[in-house]
Amino acid sequence: LTWNSRILKFLLTDSIVTNTLEKKVRCMITIPEDCRKLNKGSDENSNVLYIQVLEKIRLWLLKGYIKEGEYLPSEREIAALFDVSRMPVTQALKILEFLGVVRFIRGKGFCVKSINLHHIIKCIGFMVMSEENDITDIQEAREGIEVQAATLAAQRRTDEDITRATAALAEMEARIVHGKSPAQASLSFHEELVKASHNDILVKVNDFLLEMLKSSRQETLRDPAQLTLAVQQHREILQAVIERDSEKAGQLMREHLRILPTHH
Repeated sequence: LTWNSRILKFLLTDSIVTNTLEKKVRCMITIPEDCRKLNKGSDENSNVLYIQVLEKIRLWLLKGYIKEGEYLPSEREIAALFDVSRMPVTQALKILEFLGVVRFIRGKGFCVKSINLHHIIKCIGFMVMSEENDITDIQEAREGIEVQAATLAAQRRTDEDITRATAALAEMEARIVHGKSPAQASLSFHEELVKASHNDILVKVNDFLLEMLKSSRQETLRDPAQLTLAVQQHREILQAVIERDSEKAGQLMREHLRILPTHH
């Protein structure tokens, strides 16, 4: 063999070995029995089964059976695990790819990606948001989440929570003084108050709503009088949380979101 031929042979052999090892590692993934059972009943319709396959794969990822950077079993292997045809598996994988949860790599399969909330919101927004009422819907939902969060924050907040919220408010004021947009600092203040509720569901739903809010491209505060009012209301809400006055904190947040409903 010539030198070039030897190099080519080495590269091909190395590639084959690498692919073989990847397949072996992928096949060694242990999925518990309860995460492999589908409720097929008497209906073999793939339109019913693909939803169950999607949910099971979601559980695999949530429970850490397959982690970021690792590969899912092949379509054929997943179909064998669930004892179904490849059709519902293909449908489920296409949805996961659309949402940005996995990425197909030619010759290797579907690789689990880092979850990007903003990308997922964009995908969902494309499907469900309408021009007529999306902002109103977001604001109504936001009021429900943030009023409850402010109420709980006054009951559960820690010194660290107060420090972070105070820092966000200070950043908002500083940006206004220097003629810069306070939108991100204002959002940060609201986020810190929701986190101070120490309710993980409220935090996740709020993240979802704020991403939709950003995607809506709505106008942020611009009028100086509104900026002054927003800062004052933020101060009052924070003070109520500091004083652990949950009823007042919730009421102030409700008034704040209704008086300045379209601000970030």
